[in-house]
Amino acid sequence: MHPGTTLGRYAIARRAQEPVTGDPSSARRWVARDSDLERDVVLLVLPLDDPHTDAALDAARRASGVGHPGLTRILDVDHDAERAWVTESFRGDDRSLAELATHGLPAEEVRRITGEVALVLEAARSRGLHHLAISPDSVFVGPDGSVRVRGLAVDAALAGVDEEGDEAAALDGAGVVALAYAGLTGSWPLETSTSLPPAPRDATGVLPPSHLAVGVPSDLDTICRETLADDAGPSSPGDYAASVSPWSRTPVDDGAAQPLDEATGDDGAEAPFADAPGPDDTQVIGVTPAAGAAAQEHRSTAVDSDDDEPTQAISRGATAPSDEPTQVVSAEGSDEPGAARTGRGAAAGAAAVSVAGALASGGKVLGERVGRAAQRTRERAGEAAADRRAQREAIRSSESRDRVSLGSAGSQDDLEPPAPLLPADASEPPSREQSRVVVAIMALFVVVALVVGAVGVSKIGDNTDLSAIFGSDAQGADPVRPTQSSSTSRPSGGGDGARTSEPIPVIGAIGYDPNGDGAEHNSEAQRVYDGDPSTSWTTEGYESPNFGNKGGVGIVLDLGQARQVRSATLQLPQATTVQVFVGDEAGIAGTELGRSEGKNGPVTITGRSAARGQYVTIWFTTTVQSDDGRHRASLAEVVLR
Repeated sequence: MHPGTTLGRYAIARRAQEPVTGDPSSARRWVARDSDLERDVVLLVLPLDDPHTDAALDAARRASGVGHPGLTRILDVDHDAERAWVTESFRGDDRSLAELATHGLPAEEVRRITGEVALVLEAARSRGLHHLAISPDSVFVGPDGSVRVRGLAVDAALAGVDEEGDEAAALDGAGVVALAYAGLTGSWPLETSTSLPPAPRDATGVLPPSHLAVGVPSDLDTICRETLADDAGPSSPGDYAASVSPWSRTPVDDGAAQPLDEATGDDGAEAPFADAPGPDDTQVIGVTPAAGAAAQEHRSTAVDSDDDEPTQAISRGATAPSDEPTQVVSAEGSDEPGAARTGRGAAAGAAAVSVAGALASGGKVLGERVGRAAQRTRERAGEAAADRRAQREAIRSSESRDRVSLGSAGSQDDLEPPAPLLPADASEPPSREQSRVVVAIMALFVVVALVVGAVGVSKIGDNTDLSAIFGSDAQGADPVRPTQSSSTSRPSGGGDGARTSEPIPVIGAIGYDPNGDGAEHNSEAQRVYDGDPSTSWTTEGYESPNFGNKGGVGIVLDLGQARQVRSATLQLPQATTVQVFVGDEAGIAGTELGRSEGKNGPVTITGRSAARGQYVTIWFTTTVQSDDGRHRASLAEVVLR
């Protein structure tokens, strides 16, 4: 594979991701151009001879049914003679979490990103799917702060990871914690390969984030420590989201967590002794304790004079014990050999004192900076914890005010409604004239109601054919005998037979795939009862005639209420095996009305007796191979009676 290669309607442009599983011969993602729709997409290209390719393609089909804005959309799944590929949506301005973590992220932004990822994975878990291979390279953040997850179920299938149930949920929960660790430290704590460097370890395991960076919130540090070192992490992505909530709904940019060496200023710690005078520069005679103390805080500066006067060395920030300044003379200015030897010894002692003072000063500065950084970290963590405690207290206080115990419910004083705004004379009793008017109006209303009621009662049964309902005890004197033609125009059985010949209306339909993603071309389902045989509902294309090792797929018709179904007339474009079930729930657990095998065109399936139910499931168990090599089943029209 290289740029310029064409796969179907896609032209490869550039590589988007290194091998997904770390194996150079395995699947890769490429940015490609869709020639039909004129848009950029991402192609996950897989070799057909890879033992995990079939599982990955099946996982991609199942993941395409999870419609969540936080997931990268899967647009197509296809293959040719040598390769298979999965087409994913592409947004060129997104940045991966690995790239963001390399440049540094604020701790609260890490909380927001991982919280959103946890909600996405929890939504997928509710649909029966898990990621199982989450990494910083599969999480993307847009310019607006939106978070998207790529590779749901597919990356795990390529890596051969196959977990289900609680184990899969716990594995995804630990993966989200690892993302938080990566965002805080810029390193990856798990054994899987990513573009980030591996996290440092000691004898107990992965180092906590607080050992590698400052400004790490205590709750994130604790959950990383418990998950990665003590194996006591969240049981699911939703559990992680509940542990770190609440978080900001907008991107947070308040400064990234700094590594300890930058925050404590190790580079600057060398400054106090970087310019310390060497033993050959000057020689100090009579270094006093005050000068030695000053050397521990500041470096001395020597000022050379142009004449033979002794140079005076003044230590900044130090005061000599006497009024005379400390004298510094050059070794060449000494006339006596003893004085030279004394000068050289004093110079060596002075150099030792300078170095010791510089080291002490560097250690003091480094300690002060580390202490200040730690103090700021403690203050920020304390403020954050106090804010969260205040929020929880406010919520509990609000709930306690709204909650009333059962014992005190009866003793609560009922609030009186506010008095209506009435005229000032409203409180006066009505006059006799007003009372007569009110009584007359009320009497009129009563009379009108009685008249309307009497008329209505008199008309009850006028339009009802009671003889048709209860039957007639005797025939007329000259009954009309039906002719031969009229007796054969309606089916035997009288009125009931006439009613059963009427089609039963269908109010809705949906694809049925209980062994897959639950859906089967739902957008085409309404075509089976639109009255147009030229339109049809078709299953998805499968590699094998048994629907990819599934028992079958079908379509469910909703009748709106329970109805008696005696027959179903199917318009089958292809000769397949189909069964019809009727029940109060969608599926094949209801009463089987009948089946058809190897027939196409109009096929009527009639049951031995009527089956009652609200839902009719038409279940296909065989397929027919199409021109593109895929196997499908289709249904053009259904009429129920």
